[in-house]
Amino acid sequence: MKPLKLLETSDTPEVTLDKERGRFEFYGKIMPENPKEFFEPIIEWFKEYVNNPNPETTLTFKLDYFNTAASKKLIEILSLLQNIKRDQKIIQVNWYYKSIDDDMLESGETFSEIIHIPFNFLPY
Repeated sequence: MKPLKLLETSDTPEVTLDKERGRFEFYGKIMPENPKEFFEPIIEWFKEYVNNPNPETTLTFKLDYFNTAASKKLIEILSLLQNIKRDQKIIQVNWYYKSIDDDMLESGETFSEIIHIPFNFLPY
């Protein structure tokens, strides 16, 4: 499976999806003008990944901001990954947030409640 690497822009995050290295990372802001266009290759990559996932998958989110449209797409991605847990594989999310950013912490907690995947909340 080919890695997917998207470079950070002023309105999109750096994204690294690399099955062989076990790297599944989102860093920066997510507020693309066209969320469907931005997220399409990411969602397609994860659709392929869940068919043959690693024994252990850890997603890392270190986001400064995301808009409502992006939050819907993040939930879509996390929903896809619930299938990994059903297959008795290990999956978890590392949700980094600035220690002064209660909104980002609350967003992660909401995702955790909606999607039944273990979340680690990590202030920095």
